[in-house]
Amino acid sequence: MPVAVEQNPSLTSSKAALYAARSRAFSFCRVGTIGFAAVLVVFALSHVAAQAGLPAQSKDRHTQPAQSKDGHTQPAQSKGLHAQPAQSKDGHTQPAQSKDRHTQPAQSKDGHTQPAQSKGLHAQPAQSKDGHGQRATDRRLAHRRSPNRVLHGPDYNPPYADILVDDNTGQVLHETNPDSLRHPASLTKIMTLYLLFEQLQAKKLSLNSRLQVSAHAAAQAPTKLGLKANETITVEDAIKGIVTRSGNDVAVVIAEAIAGSEPDFAALMTQKAQTLGMANTVYVNASGLPADAQITTAREQALLGRAIQEQFPEYFRYFAIPCFQYHGVEISNHNALLREMQGVDGIKTGYTEASGYNLVSSVRRGGRHLVGVVLGERSNDARDARMRQLIEDYLSQAAPRRTAPSIVPAMQEHSPQEMYNGIETKGVGLGSASP
Repeated sequence: MPVAVEQNPSLTSSKAALYAARSRAFSFCRVGTIGFAAVLVVFALSHVAAQAGLPAQSKDRHTQPAQSKDGHTQPAQSKGLHAQPAQSKDGHTQPAQSKDRHTQPAQSKDGHTQPAQSKGLHAQPAQSKDGHGQRATDRRLAHRRSPNRVLHGPDYNPPYADILVDDNTGQVLHETNPDSLRHPASLTKIMTLYLLFEQLQAKKLSLNSRLQVSAHAAAQAPTKLGLKANETITVEDAIKGIVTRSGNDVAVVIAEAIAGSEPDFAALMTQKAQTLGMANTVYVNASGLPADAQITTAREQALLGRAIQEQFPEYFRYFAIPCFQYHGVEISNHNALLREMQGVDGIKTGYTEASGYNLVSSVRRGGRHLVGVVLGERSNDARDARMRQLIEDYLSQAAPRRTAPSIVPAMQEHSPQEMYNGIETKGVGLGSASP
């Protein structure tokens, strides 16, 4: 028979409570595990999402890493990862120049002195490490624009003047503002050579005489031959260096050789201009580099252009050379009309920002001889085109035979021998002279 077992009510209730507690604990653990797992999953997903989002912001690691790291300091410079180190070292001084490491590193080191010359990183070490090899490079680069020159814009409009003279008769065939004051620029070197030709004619110098290069001469702004202090150059090479490249350093070498200093030589230049009838012309340097007080007129430049070839026909021929070799570098004449127009035999170009593009030309055809001057054109091409037009328009009106009197300098208070007395000792640039 079944045995009736009487259950203790308190025991029954305690067991039920224990089961309930166990159930709650199990439920809590289950929920806690799921929650923890969920947190881990969310964290993992967010990490994956963050990693997946980076490519969208940095698709090109080589081009934009610095924008996210240093965007506040160099956002415009941070275009290339490989170029960035050089930019970050000098970014505060020349950020605009540090965009292309391969083409403009030297500008950050010497940007104030030679920005036009420092175009190639790969060429720079040879220029800076090899003092002897630098000379040839300097000669090739010396013709480049001075860093101080202001480049004009499309609205550039310098004051203009021109004149065309029939040298056989002295008659003016055409003129525009012929007596208005203008800056001669490198036309100045026509007078520099005039005084040098006087020295050759008087046997004070020979074409083989060697002229000393001073530090002042070597320091002239381009264009120049790239002469070095304490070296020498022959008179003949100096002439060629002026008529072709229009070397400012060479002009100063000549000035110091003849007068001892450039200011003293400029005084001789002005004095010579006065004796030739160039009453409005004033020279303050031998090269034509910018100087407010250095002035002339188209009419007086035409007179000088006529006088120098009449007085020195033997040496005037140098103005016609198309090019010459100097220390292994071929130097072409700036006067393009020598190569482009029949009968042109000289003489000189010139340019500064204040003067515009200048040209004195001499042309001979069929016994006719014209000397023309164009001052203040807006470009080389415009200057040459204007001179061609003047010559072609008026050449037929020129006389085929010479009837004009010779251009003879007026008498001076001092003879040339007295004026240049002591040149052998006073001239600081004279080296050994050989016949």
